[in-house]
Amino acid sequence: MKERILYSRIALALASLAIVSPFVAQPAMAAAQDEIYDFGSSDIYAEKSAEPVEPAEAEQAPASVEPVAESTEEPAPEKAYPGGQVATEVQLGVLGDHPTLDVPFNITGYTDKMMEDNQVSTVDDVIVHDPSVSDQTLSGVSSAWNIRGFKAQQQDVQLNGLYGIAPRFYGGVEGVDRVDVLKGPSAILAGIAPNGSLGGTINYITKRAGSEPLNRVKISYGNGGVFTQQVDFGRRTDDGKAGLRVNVLNRNGDTSFDEHMRTDSITVGADYKGDRYRLGFDYGYVYNKVSDQQYQVTIGSGALKTMSSMFKVPRGTKFGADGGYRSIHEQYGMLHGEYDLSKDWTGYFSYGLRNTKMEYFYNNFSLSGLSGAATMKYSYNNQINKADSAEAGVRGKFFTGDLKHELTVAANRIHYTRYMNNRTVASGLKTNIWNIVFQTPENPYSWSAPKNDENTFTGVALTDSITTPNDKWQFVLGGREQRVKVDTYNTTTGAVKTHYDESVFTPAFALVYKPQKNVSLYANYMQGLDAGDSLVTDTDAANYGEAFAPFKTKQYEVGVKYDFGKWASTLSAFDIKSPTLLENSATKIYSPNGEVRHRGLEWNVFGEPRKGTRLMGGLMFLDATYRNTEGGLYDGNRVAATSRWNAVMGLEQDIASVPGLTLTTNLTYNSSSYINEANSFRVSPWATWDLGARYKFKSGGVPLTLRGDVYNVTNRNYWRALQNNGIFLGKSRTFMLSLTADF
Repeated sequence: MKERILYSRIALALASLAIVSPFVAQPAMAAAQDEIYDFGSSDIYAEKSAEPVEPAEAEQAPASVEPVAESTEEPAPEKAYPGGQVATEVQLGVLGDHPTLDVPFNITGYTDKMMEDNQVSTVDDVIVHDPSVSDQTLSGVSSAWNIRGFKAQQQDVQLNGLYGIAPRFYGGVEGVDRVDVLKGPSAILAGIAPNGSLGGTINYITKRAGSEPLNRVKISYGNGGVFTQQVDFGRRTDDGKAGLRVNVLNRNGDTSFDEHMRTDSITVGADYKGDRYRLGFDYGYVYNKVSDQQYQVTIGSGALKTMSSMFKVPRGTKFGADGGYRSIHEQYGMLHGEYDLSKDWTGYFSYGLRNTKMEYFYNNFSLSGLSGAATMKYSYNNQINKADSAEAGVRGKFFTGDLKHELTVAANRIHYTRYMNNRTVASGLKTNIWNIVFQTPENPYSWSAPKNDENTFTGVALTDSITTPNDKWQFVLGGREQRVKVDTYNTTTGAVKTHYDESVFTPAFALVYKPQKNVSLYANYMQGLDAGDSLVTDTDAANYGEAFAPFKTKQYEVGVKYDFGKWASTLSAFDIKSPTLLENSATKIYSPNGEVRHRGLEWNVFGEPRKGTRLMGGLMFLDATYRNTEGGLYDGNRVAATSRWNAVMGLEQDIASVPGLTLTTNLTYNSSSYINEANSFRVSPWATWDLGARYKFKSGGVPLTLRGDVYNVTNRNYWRALQNNGIFLGKSRTFMLSLTADF
């Protein structure tokens, strides 16, 4: 049976290739003018070339297998540091696109080459290579992480700088060319994050057609029989002005926790450049269903009285019930345009829509005590989430005396409505962690999606970047006036449950000093607004759904960036303060209670210090504590789900004696953490080690890349901490194999 399934999936991949092959057979595109076309932060290249020359007797040439040297087969992408893993230019919302060295923030742009070589499939797989990020994704249905110790999630990922449009529940990156990771709050750049991410921002830069035709087919196979087929197609018109990029993906199989996953997605990216204007369009559709999903373990109140740490359980223990599932359908589209009003002034706009339908049947697994006794609660959630987002502005340059100004005036609006019903199917079902019996009940509920909440965020921003004549000093001044409107509704009566409608001003100040061209010293004062964490989202809380005034977060940061030519490094220090919601254990009521203070040091390094040797990673020290809590109850305790030390380091080495062969390794470490404000339950430190290899060669003139990776090589069995008394089991040893062909 499995063989039949495997053969059918291979056939599907070959069929995808057949669809693309007519385009491959077309003559090469005519040469375009030697120009660079800009769309947002994505570059479209149209390079001048000579007429193609057919090799003599090409049809009679026998098929051959030839190794390809890493350095010559796939050069580093344009605007990337040596090694090609990290971009030299990033997107900064209203500030536009800038070289990383020239911006007063700690931000890293991970390239498509990095994603391909590391065989990433989701945004989580990308950003965990940043030491400031800690993965909180426990299964295929979740996509969450901590940045500088603050929780963030897929719902707050930007698409080409715009909030609210990227898929809400699906974190796939098959249509993404670059992932920008900005550390720290940044309300000035793009406004308030809809779901309250404070520690940083993830921004997708979508794929565009390059100067050369692209016909790429990728087939991959992983643990449990997860089989993936992907087609990546790109073309530009003869004059280079218009381009089309299409990605089609199918994934099906069982993951390491015996979750069954099915994904079908398509992304389309189109662009056009006129004489004075540039247009871009993105569309995406995804169907994703995860069945028998893994779940977290909640340490119940009784267990917290008798336990201070978690005992070991067999690797791969399943805490998600058989019969559970989450199914989503998501569609999104975005239009972006720029118009040159003059040589120095440009107007721009972005507008996007997203529609998400989700159905979720799941269980909560709660540990009762040292004996392993546990209870389970089953719930059914269905929802429709609709969002529209827009931004428009004018950006231009002018001088006052010898000072150069880059001024931006912009307005934005994000609106989304959630129609949702979350209902308990069964609760208090008893089991034991050493002999789990799920007792999955029948779901008596049918689809019902009354209006749950509605949010509208509007804002106006003004920024001015001032540069001195010698380019040694740059000052960024700005502010954003934001109106936050939040309404929650009684799902039974439809009446307004809570209402908040206020305006908040968030200023920003930053500077960059360059004592020499390859060195930047920077500092910033930034603010962030959090409407997501000021909303009670714990379904077991007595005041579930209550909305409070948005929290205002303040950050001070200093840092230094050094470009050594072959490699680069960033060192930064930050201090972030933010109000927080805490639960009264007796009443189960959440309310604002004190604040959290996150102070830390970050070190990032990336590049190719020696030809054929590439590295990427870094280290973060984080001191995250509660302050000014009621009665001083938690003052000085470490914030839940934060580690003092996070470290990650990846190394790639080309093997000179075997042209085309590259060996890779990656180490990840997190120190201990706690799951609750009282710091009474500790999760032990953990480390994982990954190994991989890739081999580039040609067969019959077709460039091929064979990749293989083994994750958690030592099969480390470990727990990871979540907020609100939760833990989840780290993944056991897994592997991934893939073959990529460029026709």
